[in-house]
Amino acid sequence: MARPISFILFWCVNFLSTAQVQPILVTGLVKNESSELLQGAHITIEPTAVGIITNEKGIFELNLSPGKKKITVSFTGYKTIRENIDLQKDTTLYFFLETKAEQLQDLIITGNRNFQSDQLQNTRSSTLALSSWEINTIPVLGGEADPIKTLQLLPGVAKGVEGTTDLFVRGGAADQNLILLDGAPVYNTGHLFGFLSVFNADILQDVTAINGAFPADVGGRLSSIMKVNTRSSFTDKTKVMANVGLLASRLMVQQPIIKNKVDVWVAARRTYIDKVVTMFDESLPYYFYDVNAKLLIKPDDKNRIEMAHYSGEDVLNFVREARDTSSNFRFTSDFTIANTTQTLVWTRTLNENSESSLNIYRTRFNYAIQNQFEDSKLFTNSNITDWGAKWILTKRITPTLQYAAGWEAVHHEVSPNVITTSGEIAQLLESSSTRGQVSLENSLFFQADGSLGKYLKWSSGLRVSSAYVANTFYVNPEPRLAIRYEVSKTSALKASYSRMAQYLHRVSSAAVAFPTDIWYPVTDRVQPQTANQFTLAYTQQFPGSFIFLSLESYYKQMKSLIGYREGTNLFLNTNFEEQLIQGRGNSYGLEFLLKKESGKLTGWIAYTLSKSTRQFDEINSGKTFLARYDRRHNGSVVLNYALVKRISLTSVFEFISGSRFTPVIGQYIVPAPNLGGVQLVPVYAPVNSVKLADTHRLDLGLKLFSRPERRYKSEWFIGVYNVYNRATPIGINIEPNPDGSYRYEQPGLFGTVPFISFGISI
Repeated sequence: MARPISFILFWCVNFLSTAQVQPILVTGLVKNESSELLQGAHITIEPTAVGIITNEKGIFELNLSPGKKKITVSFTGYKTIRENIDLQKDTTLYFFLETKAEQLQDLIITGNRNFQSDQLQNTRSSTLALSSWEINTIPVLGGEADPIKTLQLLPGVAKGVEGTTDLFVRGGAADQNLILLDGAPVYNTGHLFGFLSVFNADILQDVTAINGAFPADVGGRLSSIMKVNTRSSFTDKTKVMANVGLLASRLMVQQPIIKNKVDVWVAARRTYIDKVVTMFDESLPYYFYDVNAKLLIKPDDKNRIEMAHYSGEDVLNFVREARDTSSNFRFTSDFTIANTTQTLVWTRTLNENSESSLNIYRTRFNYAIQNQFEDSKLFTNSNITDWGAKWILTKRITPTLQYAAGWEAVHHEVSPNVITTSGEIAQLLESSSTRGQVSLENSLFFQADGSLGKYLKWSSGLRVSSAYVANTFYVNPEPRLAIRYEVSKTSALKASYSRMAQYLHRVSSAAVAFPTDIWYPVTDRVQPQTANQFTLAYTQQFPGSFIFLSLESYYKQMKSLIGYREGTNLFLNTNFEEQLIQGRGNSYGLEFLLKKESGKLTGWIAYTLSKSTRQFDEINSGKTFLARYDRRHNGSVVLNYALVKRISLTSVFEFISGSRFTPVIGQYIVPAPNLGGVQLVPVYAPVNSVKLADTHRLDLGLKLFSRPERRYKSEWFIGVYNVYNRATPIGINIEPNPDGSYRYEQPGLFGTVPFISFGISI
């Protein structure tokens, strides 16, 4: 009997000792004194020296050993909390931080920080995070802070032609990105012909781009979801911000109506190039403006309502007349490009574990172009209007298990293209229009997030999307799965699969966005685009620092991609659906990001190695070819260094492989159709077989801040765009040589451009 009893005692002791070292899940929620969630709050645990950042919901999760711990919770502008706890079982903690008034006086830049390192603790990968602070410190053309230009400096994102706001994410097309402003889609993201984005940097809270591992509650595009969130925090006094730059001026005013209950802010921006050039007896009949506004209402601790508005226009009124007064020559060209969005978001806390959110929105994009020469008139316009609603219910069942479920519906009204002509031009181009379309998209989604044991977290979801257009019905299941394996307290491996469907696409007359581009839904002939994407990532947070490392690979299969028959001319073409074709695409790549988010030196190093191909039966003899924006190498180095307390220096170096094009390699002679002579027919090389020159550029910026104790805080931003004057090619020109042959030239855009801006806040 002694031996069995000894065995049983040994087994019991071993079991008890094993149980003692089982990890305990600590879940925490951090809010301020107004019960607003604090994203980016810093939590440290002693004596383990473990650090973590709260996510966008103000939540953090940690696996810790049992015993006594000291928890420190801190956030810029708030008093630090330190508490001692004795962990014996899974625990949920709540922290409410109080405003630290004396520290707020020292702040130079306000706004929530959106840390990339947040991604370490959750299952999400393929996500890029930008704070308003980072966006405002990057030197861009004219000194105007721009979230899209900043996003183009991060891995997985390639730009199109220099100066545009188009994004090409992981081999996808520019129209495969859903860009949301406070939850409402924005169809045209560029001002000044695409050189600036429509987002006013003064009112941004954070920007997040999801390029893969998509959660189930987002969809509608193949390549990425970009969420732009504007200010949503209350203030206890009137705030005023103003900025004067070379290209535009901005003004933002925030006013509390009822303290911590009702707030309103209004922001406006306008370019004044048209006014400045008149001082030099010149004329530039172009300007843009945009207006943002938001009303914040918090009737009680359980309800929060946000109503936001955006409107913006680009306006050109060009007139050219003969200098000779005896001539009747007169040419006019007017065009207007306009965006508007309105959103209403109601968030309600049902209990400490449940929350619902309802977002109702309207968005509209339209352009109108009118040209007149003598008695000839040409007018063309297009517009798209969306009405949408999205409802989400989130519930935490246990400390390790939660789910989100909801429904989303969008009603599209599309007037693709209307052309009206009169006078002599009507003999060459008749009035015509594309049939208007009405489509309805619906989506149901469910997602659950949980843990398996100590090291494994998972996120699984299903989105079922559908579209109904002109008696044609499409439906697509979109499963999503993401897994995170904890390698150590500061590193993790992640893998994901996601399927996306797209029921709306952009018909473009060129490789970049122009005012004549139009949005068009699926039809009985045009199938929805779909994509399957797989990712594998390694992430690490270096102990004792805010240095974050991400190494990620992806593979994406795309079907039913939109293309055009060879020789198609889409300019002023209302019968474009007959010219659309559909094919397949593949892209794969490796992305590297090393980012430092705190300290005197901040910034990142980013690099992407990628390849993207296309295959259409009607193009290139059905053979696979490289996509136009197959940018094989794409890298950037962004650094910001605080020289002293009131001076910071920013540098941006960017390298990117050239885009691709199809060259003419010869010509041959054939009889003219009217048998009255001959004509030359070009001979083309394989599609996109030649690459434009690789480009690189260095930008420098210097910010000077006023003394923090001053009531009126100011800052100067001085810098140089393209320091060593290396212009980026924007296209191809065919020029003749003296011997009768031809050569290709790559005209560039923007040499060295200095800039200066001045901002003030109260």
